[in-house]
Amino acid sequence: MSSHCTNKNQSSRAKWRLGALLPLGAALSGAAHAVEPAVVDDREVVMDDVKVKAAREKKANRFKAEKSTTGSKTEQALRDIPQSISVVKKELIESQNAFNLTDALKNVSGLTIAAGEGGRTGDSITLRGFSANSDQYVDGVKDNGQYNRDTFFIEKAEVLKGASSILFGRGATGGVINQIAKKPTGKTGVKGSFTYGNYDFKRTTIDAETAYQDMSARLNVMYQDTDSFRDYNDTSRWGIAPSFAFKLSPDTDLSLNLLHQEEEGVFDYGVPMWKGRPADVPVNTFYGYTDNRLMDTDVNVATVALNHRFSEAFSMKNTVRYGDYERKYLTHLFSGNAATKGSNIGTIGRSQALRLNTQENVYNQTDFVLKQPLFGFNNTLMFGSEFGWEDYDYKSKNSTGVTRVSVFDPLLKGSVGQGLASDFSGTLATNRLTHAQTYAGYLLDEFEINPQWKLVGGTRYDVFEAQQEDLIGTANFESSVDQWSPRGGIVWQPTDWQSYYFSYGKSFNPSAESLSLSANNADLPPEQNSNYEIGAKLDLFDGRLSASAAVFRLEKTNARTTSAIDPNLQELSGEVRTDGFELGLSGEILPNWDVSATYAFLDAQVVKSNNSAVGSVSGETKSFEGMTSVNVPKNSGVIWTSYHLTDNWELGGGVYYATHRYADSVNEAVLPGYARLDAVLAYHQKHYDLQLNVFNLTDTVYYESGRTNSALPGTPLSGQLTVNFKY
Repeated sequence: MSSHCTNKNQSSRAKWRLGALLPLGAALSGAAHAVEPAVVDDREVVMDDVKVKAAREKKANRFKAEKSTTGSKTEQALRDIPQSISVVKKELIESQNAFNLTDALKNVSGLTIAAGEGGRTGDSITLRGFSANSDQYVDGVKDNGQYNRDTFFIEKAEVLKGASSILFGRGATGGVINQIAKKPTGKTGVKGSFTYGNYDFKRTTIDAETAYQDMSARLNVMYQDTDSFRDYNDTSRWGIAPSFAFKLSPDTDLSLNLLHQEEEGVFDYGVPMWKGRPADVPVNTFYGYTDNRLMDTDVNVATVALNHRFSEAFSMKNTVRYGDYERKYLTHLFSGNAATKGSNIGTIGRSQALRLNTQENVYNQTDFVLKQPLFGFNNTLMFGSEFGWEDYDYKSKNSTGVTRVSVFDPLLKGSVGQGLASDFSGTLATNRLTHAQTYAGYLLDEFEINPQWKLVGGTRYDVFEAQQEDLIGTANFESSVDQWSPRGGIVWQPTDWQSYYFSYGKSFNPSAESLSLSANNADLPPEQNSNYEIGAKLDLFDGRLSASAAVFRLEKTNARTTSAIDPNLQELSGEVRTDGFELGLSGEILPNWDVSATYAFLDAQVVKSNNSAVGSVSGETKSFEGMTSVNVPKNSGVIWTSYHLTDNWELGGGVYYATHRYADSVNEAVLPGYARLDAVLAYHQKHYDLQLNVFNLTDTVYYESGRTNSALPGTPLSGQLTVNFKY
């Protein structure tokens, strides 16, 4: 694989293409059935007419999840998992028109959206104060490519919080994000939607499925095209996700899930920072080159899963995934701080580069589950293995002649000119190829002492190897680490509506976690992380409403930091810690009144560090030690609620809230706190729905993410009207 990836021509990379698919779905037909007269004691009884309302079929607990597949290697009730886990169901996603995964994840406590470090593109997430960029999964298998994930093909998003390398291997420090894909249900039907909104937003989706004998199929299709409140921004995206399920025998199932998604957009990190705050300019102000805008993504993922039940007690699942991710883009970054004095006062430097990153993943997971009493007590033993191969190819070429621009009155040019990096000929800034291999085995046991007490314990052993080839220089590096990752927990359930737990888990971060190595860290052992957590999960009002609370400490005790002896090397002497607590509420407060609410308090600090940086405001060199971690608000939360006024009419809305965050490591660049108010009004009928979503009702100016020199504004007052149909 190594020589193949090194020599292949990226422009002609082999990709699977989806051919013509047989039409899926069929309209459900309603039929009126005449009621025969009933005869009792030879007397004819004529039954009264029955009136049927053609309204929506109300689903109970639209926002409340009961089970999860992310907290263990098998589906479990949330109350049995000794760790915080948030589940964002599709009903909540649809109510909010959360078309991007990052929008759906705003409902998760302790999670914030981050700006990509070093110009990273795609979804960038911070969880409990630690980066979760490489901790993205679909159905429990790694999906760490750089792209903007859409929600058109997912049933729900599950977020397991805290160190979890026993389940997922490298990374998983603050937790993991696991998307659960839509799969065939064996039913026949079709659903679709069309949305139109401000900034010429257009989106349509189709979700159709059918079944024939021992095979069922489902097809999800999405197309979206929109401008933006940001000048010179537009996005075009389409995707297709067919899935198939085969019943090979009464005890054997085979499934095939495919995803293809393409996107054309613009690389845009927003407005400059001015004296440590986002510049006071209109949120639409653009600072790039109007003709040099490029960000193309091509994603292909294929997953095959085989399930076999050897007996009622013993089962096996084998999953194979192939992922292919390609992203070509022109960066636009602010280089250095805005000048507040001197000849360049009121301007900021810019940089631009043409970049191409391509990634191929192959993963194989085998999981066994044995539910067999042990010493007369209920016991579930899970064990298995994981093997993975990842190839990551990264090229970068800098544009030249990129000029400074005014912070408050940018005069935009059409293009850089002759210095534009339009291809990868000539001198490259970076051209490297990284290979990574994962070999792992795990053992996890859940032991039930009695119906009130349960123990969870186990460990995983990982071998993670990486080799980096510098194709334009001599910076070739290798890294190999092996790691044990234990987990333990105890659950106390005094009644069927109460569950209390304590858990401890570990995770590790090798130097090549994000498929990149350098001279100062290639030989370092992995960073180590520990999560201590105490929590409660309660089912209230006969199970209609669930409440959760957790207190935790998540600490990285040997973080990478600059060597105290040689500033050109790194050592593992740093310490980063997040102390916090979280609250959650989901379900029905009263009949027809649904709610989802989360809150997090996070005290995230760099406890020890030799690193330092020059402050963007003070101009002084400051140590990272004692500073608040980047992109972590101390208080944040979301509440979303909807009430069905009648069988047809639904009214709802919510508030997204966060206190200020620091965008740099020395706490001089600040993103202000904010509260954003949204609303939804929907009209439901049996075969169609109308839904109006209004975002940022008060037209609050706020910033979703930021870096030392830039801040990305959030959505201003806007609306979308959606028409759904279902048969």
